[in-house]
Amino acid sequence: MPFAQPLRFAWRSLRRTPAFTATAALTLIIGIGATVAIFAVVNGVLLKPLPYGNPERLVGAWHDLPAIGIGRANQSSGTYFTYQRLSRSIDGIAAYQDGASNVSEPGSGTDPQRLATGFITATLLPVLQVSPAIGRNFSDDEDRANGPGAVIISDALWRTRFGSDARILGRTLDVNGRTREVIGIMPRGFAFGAVGNQLWLPLGLDPNATFSGGFNYNSVVRLKAGVTIETAQRDFATVLPRSVEIMPNFAPGFTMQMLLDQAKPVPSLTPLRADVIGDIVKTLWMVAAAAGLVLLVACANVANLILVRADGRQRELAVREALGAGRARVLGHFLAESVVIAGIAGAAAIGLAAAAVRVLVRFGPQDMPRLTELGMDPTTVLFAIALTAMVAVVCSVIPALRIGRVHMYSALREGGRAGTAGRTQHRVRGALVAAQIALALVVLAGSGLLVRTFQRLNAVQPGFAADNVVTLWLSLPAASYQGDSSLARFYAQLRGRVAELPGVQEAGLTSRLPLMERGGNSSPIYPSGDPSYERQVPPLQLITTVDGNYFRAMRIPVIAGRNFDRLELQRPGDAIVSRATAIQFWKDSTGRAAIGQRMRQLPGGPEYTIIGVVGDVRDTSLTSAVAQVSYFPQVAERDTLMGSARRQMALVIRTAGVGGGDPLSIASAVQGVVRELDPTLPTFDVRPMSAVLRASTARLTFVIIILGSAAVVTLLLGAIGLYGVMAYLVTLRTRELGVRIALGAQPAAVAAMMARQGLTLTAIGIVGGLGLFALVARFLRSFLFGVAPTDPVALVGAALTLIVVAAVASWVPARRAARVDPANALRAE
Repeated sequence: MPFAQPLRFAWRSLRRTPAFTATAALTLIIGIGATVAIFAVVNGVLLKPLPYGNPERLVGAWHDLPAIGIGRANQSSGTYFTYQRLSRSIDGIAAYQDGASNVSEPGSGTDPQRLATGFITATLLPVLQVSPAIGRNFSDDEDRANGPGAVIISDALWRTRFGSDARILGRTLDVNGRTREVIGIMPRGFAFGAVGNQLWLPLGLDPNATFSGGFNYNSVVRLKAGVTIETAQRDFATVLPRSVEIMPNFAPGFTMQMLLDQAKPVPSLTPLRADVIGDIVKTLWMVAAAAGLVLLVACANVANLILVRADGRQRELAVREALGAGRARVLGHFLAESVVIAGIAGAAAIGLAAAAVRVLVRFGPQDMPRLTELGMDPTTVLFAIALTAMVAVVCSVIPALRIGRVHMYSALREGGRAGTAGRTQHRVRGALVAAQIALALVVLAGSGLLVRTFQRLNAVQPGFAADNVVTLWLSLPAASYQGDSSLARFYAQLRGRVAELPGVQEAGLTSRLPLMERGGNSSPIYPSGDPSYERQVPPLQLITTVDGNYFRAMRIPVIAGRNFDRLELQRPGDAIVSRATAIQFWKDSTGRAAIGQRMRQLPGGPEYTIIGVVGDVRDTSLTSAVAQVSYFPQVAERDTLMGSARRQMALVIRTAGVGGGDPLSIASAVQGVVRELDPTLPTFDVRPMSAVLRASTARLTFVIIILGSAAVVTLLLGAIGLYGVMAYLVTLRTRELGVRIALGAQPAAVAAMMARQGLTLTAIGIVGGLGLFALVARFLRSFLFGVAPTDPVALVGAALTLIVVAAVASWVPARRAARVDPANALRAE
């Protein structure tokens, strides 16, 4: 092969300089490895097609409700059946919900589990064009209310819980208190909806239901071949008014026509890829940009090292040229060295990237879409190879251009004077160092802004006290707890028993915890006596079911009125609202005006009397405004649509703090109480509230870690580059410095003179970096909270950090310059 001999020569040459080779290779391993790892994430999440048949024809179906300021509402059963029966632009529509189920095998000796579950219509798998790897899909009969019990399980559950039992089909499981037969196993790696679903159950929508119900169901649509999203959206808008024929009543006292007139729903279709990816796009591209900056700095650093090495070999290369070696052959030698170094780095970087991706899959933000699909696929490996080749060219082009301009006789003359000339080479190296510093400033300033955002978020008062609070969830199956009174009775017994445990200060119950999606339920409330809401839907409230001890356990203050009684004494007609709700409807921040007022959840529903107003809570996000919340008591009621006893509740336990130790230590005792009351009930999602707070900023923490790591690497590489340039400059000016000292210059003055040159390069880099940051800062705006992109603390802090690091990197070679022995310097010359 024509390039094999230059590669062998390059390898032998590099082996003679192990320090240079190791430094250059390690630098590129970091740069290439980081870039390949991030590409694997970007490719797996953003670029790779969804793992379904003809995914370009899959869209998510939503509704915008402009009259009440809501976007992306889901489907109701009425709208679902309307589109399924009347739309002419689709090949199918499926509805689904994400949830969890209690799973046990009576007589098997295994503990009950709470498993993530997808509740799906039988149309979902055909719409996705996916089939179970073993077994079959749900039948239409199984997808009806009270149809035959069936369940499909994931490949992972089949392998872990059932040991890949080939006789799994036909085996029965107790799911939420009901016996279900395993009819299928999904393919390995199949994922749809929530991350980690291990069971799929029929959703069982009833086309003959009395009420359509709320917009509670996610949906996916397969467009007919050749149909555009815009065409399908117009088709949906045309048939939507006919939903009054399919299901005339939306809820008790509220017709579908009233909903159409007041909420004015508008169908909105989006590519399924956009629904799956969500708002992660900006995060990933910013992380990719940080990896790209690290790679650029690494390439600049290695180019600088190669340039120094080339400058030191100019005399040797000039002799070779004088003896007949062509200029192209000489330049090819440098390209071959770059290829060898980049090849070594690329091979190691692929291994580093694979390890990084595995760590991300295990420890990354759990809300990252398609997380389980990430890996080093062939596309990523090809990208790594192409990137390695590009890096080899980039790292060699600047030295090649520099050597290409050097005349043979000039090189011999400069080499004969031991390098006292050749200072023009310093300009190229100085420019590379300034570029490194500029890029380092961009990454440092960006990470500084995110750290400032993190500080501001930590300073936000969430409205509750998370310290010494542990939470755990339970869900009571309908088969075992058929009436609301049995639900209330169980939870009252549980709360009472837990409250008596040693170390427990307070124990309360709630259907929703702040900063968690589970248990979310939004609904309008209609204040009695306000005619303005007879023709419009009021603002949505977060509807939460609690007992009176919940507010005490969470340290949410009652600012007006009184609290609920303990659970067994709570009255169905009482309600408590948040301060934000009191301000919305009764224009009173003290809450006193709301006390005694009456309200309904629906125009025809029962009335509730407001007995108390509590402090606001950051319910949905620390960065969002406080939510309007209406709290209802956990009691038995006739109308289950109107806030009856909840099956799924969280137990909130405040422990004694320092005296009681770690709040999680109480969890095992609480689980023991649950087993005594009902051994078939699993507890799940046991977490301190402090962990919930941390999880609410998990994605920001992920970005800070990535960007902070990039900042450290670029800062380190920039410092190394500056040190190398200054050290080489001292070598070039050895004779000059010796003469200066011989003529009376103070060593300290010589050191200061050399250090100023390093700081000058740093200043140039900082100015360039500020200009570059001004161009990219707007992309950070969506990540910031309480901090402007031009925050002076972050920018000045980044600049000062660079100056300090540059001063150290410059001072070490400068001190060496001050110690030059004039006699030795002149004698060497």
